[in-house]
Amino acid sequence: MSGVEIIQIRYGERVTSRSAVLHDYASYGLPDEDLRMDYNFWVLRTGGETMLLDTGYDIAARDWLGERPVIAPPEALRLLDIDPLEVSTVITSHFHYDHIGHLGLFRNAQVVAGAADHAYWFGKWERGELEGEFATAEHLEAVRLAEREGRLRLVTGETEVRPGITVRPVGGHSPGEVLTVAEARNGPVILAADAAHFYEQIEHEWPFFAFTDLPEMRAALSLINRLAAERGATVVPGHDARVRDRFPALAGPAAEFATVLG
Repeated sequence: MSGVEIIQIRYGERVTSRSAVLHDYASYGLPDEDLRMDYNFWVLRTGGETMLLDTGYDIAARDWLGERPVIAPPEALRLLDIDPLEVSTVITSHFHYDHIGHLGLFRNAQVVAGAADHAYWFGKWERGELEGEFATAEHLEAVRLAEREGRLRLVTGETEVRPGITVRPVGGHSPGEVLTVAEARNGPVILAADAAHFYEQIEHEWPFFAFTDLPEMRAALSLINRLAAERGATVVPGHDARVRDRFPALAGPAAEFATVLG
């Protein structure tokens, strides 16, 4: 069956709770529960090309929120026989540390990003306002290099990146947060990344605790559900460990960290 092959790579993990990560959770009147939180990036293969959605980051170099490493992203790529220099495109869902930390490895790739994310985070960088934020100058340098080399593609609306792969800026969690929709072998898949971290957010449209615009975040969650209904798409939240319970592991030595989504 033709279509986009999608593999989710779990490079880190931690345990958190609903009350810690869901905005105003106490107002729902429900008991608190632990949530297993995975840190992921995604490999998309189509038409002989290898693309990535996000890149992960080096957990061993900096522990931000208590993440534990599962596998270093460069090692995961090596085990999947993926040469970073042969990756054609890297879609960046947004510019937070855990999504673009290894962007500099992909020196030949076109980088696709939300124009609003670029304006917001580069504006903060230029004003010296990155202290305490979820984005760093070190990681943004890789975006700047792509821009200087003519490899940066900024999007402002729904955009086809390759046949069968579209991105759509939605904002909320970060101003240029984008959804990626892939026409996978078994049907369309919405890769929500941080527009929806957990299944609870999709099921109830509950916002995440970290946002730059709360109404945009609520609108993004509603849009995800509307698109899923209209297109018969499967929604994959960006950080929910239960994704691995719903999809099969990749066969072979990568089974511990790679999950087949389509």
